[in-house]
Amino acid sequence: MPANPANRIDGIDFWRGFALLTIFIDHVPENIFQHVTQRNFGFSDAAELFVFLSGASVALAYGSRFFRGETVAAVRAVLRRAFTLYWVQVLTSLLIIAIFAAAALWWDNDDLIDDDDRDAVVSSPLTGISGIVALLHQFENVNILPLYVVLLLITPALLLLARRSDWLMLLASGLIYLAARLFELNVPSWPLDGGWYFNPLAWQLIFAIGLFVGRRLRSGGIPYDRRLFALCLAVVVASCVVVTNGFGLVPDLWSDMREVLDHGKTDLGLVRIVHYLALAYVIGHSGLTRLLRRSFVFSPLALMGRHSLPVFSAGCVLTALGEVMVETRPEDFAHTLELGAVIVAAGVLAHYAVAHLIGVYRSVERRPVTRRLSHRRDPPRGAPTFSDQAVKSVSAVRPNGELAHD
Repeated sequence: MPANPANRIDGIDFWRGFALLTIFIDHVPENIFQHVTQRNFGFSDAAELFVFLSGASVALAYGSRFFRGETVAAVRAVLRRAFTLYWVQVLTSLLIIAIFAAAALWWDNDDLIDDDDRDAVVSSPLTGISGIVALLHQFENVNILPLYVVLLLITPALLLLARRSDWLMLLASGLIYLAARLFELNVPSWPLDGGWYFNPLAWQLIFAIGLFVGRRLRSGGIPYDRRLFALCLAVVVASCVVVTNGFGLVPDLWSDMREVLDHGKTDLGLVRIVHYLALAYVIGHSGLTRLLRRSFVFSPLALMGRHSLPVFSAGCVLTALGEVMVETRPEDFAHTLELGAVIVAAGVLAHYAVAHLIGVYRSVERRPVTRRLSHRRDPPRGAPTFSDQAVKSVSAVRPNGELAHD
């Protein structure tokens, strides 16, 4: 995965953009595109991809600073990013519940707030909003951001272990995962009973693996091994056979296997981990990313992945609007699959529009600084120059001071 001039690895941006669109498609109600997303062909889905790439991005954005000895600066940047994700999560959740409540009132349609998560806020606003602010009450299509907040909060501890040994970090992460699974540990929800849909104590493992891989991307990534590649390919194919019911030839195969396989999403079942890692290894060494880089979809998806937070938030809001459109459509319009397809198509364009506007805004915001640095008077001959390095560093750092791959 080559780095571009802004010190990013564009392959990470592309696959993160792919994950964001997949998450959006899977959450838009009743659309034909849901039948061709990742979850229909294997044990894992876009959630594993998103969390894994988050770990790799964190390693690239903060790990190098941490291991150079800039520990305080790196930790401060991680915490600042966690706080940004926190308030985006809260504001997005409040906006979503406001959309459903307003639509239910306007169209006199209580089905829009009949969901337990929404009803908990509408029926008791003070308690529900308090739960949202505490990250203990989460709506279905925005419940991955609280997980990311927690993962960022534990990042300094993971990096501290990785400073001693990457394998020590993975060992500690694996032990936490095993403890969470064996003792059924999870962060509790409130005011509703239960735990987080994405159990942070389990999902931190795929994040830590992403950190591990991200630490090696600049030096070539995980080495290729022919036997390991063949094994991973066999896992991917076997998973596809099971999930697709033997490509339609063995009815109920997936429903029967689901009862015996450790496939739960909340606690990150083992077959989900194995399948995702096998899939990532196959894709990483198959040349698929290099091939897709020549296609017309690469740049738009990479742009979406580069500005993942505003794009994801926009997708969550668009999902809510799409559900309102489906639930309030005229009674004589029963073609919900077609309507869902239209919503997805419009949503994809909106995702790109948000990413494009954010990209333009940030480039304009950086340009005056770059121009001032590049137009300074040349120093006397033989004196050390600073401007060239400064201009390069500006392109690798966001306007808020965070590294480009965050």
